[in-house]
Amino acid sequence: MHIQEVFNAIYENHKYEYFVINHAFEIIEYSDRVFKFCDGKICEMNNMFNLVPELCGMEVQLNELFKGTRTSFTIPYIFKEPGYYINIHMHPGRRKSIASPADAEPFESLIVLFEDTTAMAETQQSLVQERNEKSLLLEEISVKNAQLETFNEQMQELVALEIQKNLEKQKMLELESRYSQMGEMINMITHQWKQPLSSISLTTNVLKMKEEKHALEASFLTDKLDSILKQTEYMDQTVQAFQDFFKPLKEKVTFNVFDAVSHIVDLVGDTYELQHISVDIKGEKEVFAYGYPNEFKQVILILLKNAKDAFLAAPSDTMQITIETAKEKDKCLVTVSDNAGGIPEAMIDTIFDLYISTKEEGSGLGLTIAKTMIEDNMQGRLSVRNTEDGALFSIRI
Repeated sequence: MHIQEVFNAIYENHKYEYFVINHAFEIIEYSDRVFKFCDGKICEMNNMFNLVPELCGMEVQLNELFKGTRTSFTIPYIFKEPGYYINIHMHPGRRKSIASPADAEPFESLIVLFEDTTAMAETQQSLVQERNEKSLLLEEISVKNAQLETFNEQMQELVALEIQKNLEKQKMLELESRYSQMGEMINMITHQWKQPLSSISLTTNVLKMKEEKHALEASFLTDKLDSILKQTEYMDQTVQAFQDFFKPLKEKVTFNVFDAVSHIVDLVGDTYELQHISVDIKGEKEVFAYGYPNEFKQVILILLKNAKDAFLAAPSDTMQITIETAKEKDKCLVTVSDNAGGIPEAMIDTIFDLYISTKEEGSGLGLTIAKTMIEDNMQGRLSVRNTEDGALFSIRI
């Protein structure tokens, strides 16, 4: 048996230190490092309870060991300053050399083992702390997730509300833009009706004068009535043209871009001529786009009106607007350029933003609506840049 070797290995690795006590609970033997686990001093070593107060009150259990009625007992996980954790194991020691079978206490000593469990205790504490930290972290994550879910729900409600507000605002903007364009068109209708109304009025007065003088001839009457009919037909055509302009189309169609531009210029050309603004159309005539022709016409009208307003703010001897159509790969290209001096560089990057206008009394709606019609409704692109003479707007569909 290698009992001594095993004992030496345990002792040398400092896993265990020991006391040996007698029946009077006096220490009769001890290991040289055992006092690091004790509260008392070496001078008090004759009193075990002074050195190891944890054993106070356990005299009954100790006596049971002396008697052999108990084989051992352990006091686990005792904390000792400055930072040790120990288990105290109590075992019977040496048997009496001369003892009768009736001896009530066959053991003459007890062994008190001090097992150093500091590393194990620290590991367990670390594991418990880590588990607690993970538990707290999981609890915190759960709380944060609940807060995040609530926040997301609130944000979804806010986003839905803002989207609804924006849709309503967009409808209002389109409506305001439509009213503005209708006002512009009414002015044009008024202008275009002035001449035929004057002609009808003059013809009617002539007929009245002839009738009063009884000089109204049948051929003369027929001729003048035909003239009145032609003037009223012209007025009817004008009204029909403006009705078609504002008639909404729910489905996209393929339309001739050059014809759409020409139609707008025919409608508004006279008012521009009165203000000495020349509007020229050039480019390819067989250029087609897929979208909403009336919305496209409204965009052209917005760009024409912006150019006209720029000329009226700073008139010149030669005021020119040029509209050009062309094919560009799988798209059609329409440019509207003028020689009105261009857009201030500080504003050109925000000119399409809502309520941004180069005019003091401008609403900033026109170009915003134009960009929405081209880019959102027809998936095209509306852009602008300055040239040497003025501004050039490009529409790609």
